[in-house]
Amino acid sequence: MIIECACKKYKFAVKAEEIGTNGRVVQCGVCDQKWFQEPASSEEFKVLKENQIKEEEEEKKEKAKNQKIIKEKPSKNYVPIKYENKGKINYTKIFLTIMVICIISIVFSFENREYILNKNPEFANFFSLLEEFVEYLKINYSDIINTYMPKQ
Repeated sequence: MIIECACKKYKFAVKAEEIGTNGRVVQCGVCDQKWFQEPASSEEFKVLKENQIKEEEEEKKEKAKNQKIIKEKPSKNYVPIKYENKGKINYTKIFLTIMVICIISIVFSFENREYILNKNPEFANFFSLLEEFVEYLKINYSDIINTYMPKQ
């Protein structure tokens, strides 16, 4: 509903519910004049109320559309599960997968180092460093095993 200031210079959009069915005293936000605002006519009030109800229903429909659908399977012992956060990326799984692939490729290249060195001699430094790293792992890994599972 549109109300007009008592000075007739300013107009404001106000919800009819804020004025109510009996009217109320309002104050202009620009010139600070106060006046009693009559309520909207009953016909106008009904139209405004219907428009508000339609807007609320549309908002509820939008919220219902945005909610994720719960898939259900027909069975006796089935407990429905809400599927949430499907869009989130699990970086831990990606990292572990890449690490496993890297380890497998290093082991494969280490087992075939003679063939690789015959074709590409520039990888000699890589394999010497890789051998040192494997020896280092053996030493530390054996210390860890001996610490937690001593020989009897």
